[in-house]
Amino acid sequence: MKSNPYDILGISQAASKAEITKAVALAMKRKQYPVDVIAKAQKSLMKSEERIIADYLRPILPTIKRFKYSNLEALTQTAPSLTLLSEFDNLDHAIAQATQQENLEREPLPIPLSELFTEGMTACREGRYPKAIKYLEDYCQGCKEHNSQNYLQAQMWLIKAYQMGGQLQRAKAISQMLSNHTHPQVNTWANKILAMLSKQT
Repeated sequence: MKSNPYDILGISQAASKAEITKAVALAMKRKQYPVDVIAKAQKSLMKSEERIIADYLRPILPTIKRFKYSNLEALTQTAPSLTLLSEFDNLDHAIAQATQQENLEREPLPIPLSELFTEGMTACREGRYPKAIKYLEDYCQGCKEHNSQNYLQAQMWLIKAYQMGGQLQRAKAISQMLSNHTHPQVNTWANKILAMLSKQT
């Protein structure tokens, strides 16, 4: 396993740059690691970006040493009783409520199509993308006139809501569908958006 720069120089993660430089000289004298390895370790710890990586990869637990005999009388004692916190008494009820809420969010909203369309665009303009997605998805699901201007606009707003909401694959799927549309303006717009989304994934 590759040694961590801190281990190579024999210093702690709180070491300053001056301490790192001093540790390099000591590491050279110890000759435990090759010169190029020591130099690379110094370079890693002197750069803040690379030092963060070294900190992240530093083992949290110390190396396991040979097991030594110790007093095991504590293992013969009776284990203490376990007392559950009162906060967990209604845990099942809270889970049931969350599940019910999730199921309700999946059901279509009892709102007229025209209002779903308007609310979806408004939510998207205001940056409330999860709400916008819900309204626009319900509108597109309920609208039967797939060549209507409102339906196409709803699809375009939904692409933006998906994109800004981090659902790039869904945005690409609708863009791909609209790129095959018979209307030339819709086709051109969808291809431009599809090219832009492809650069983001």
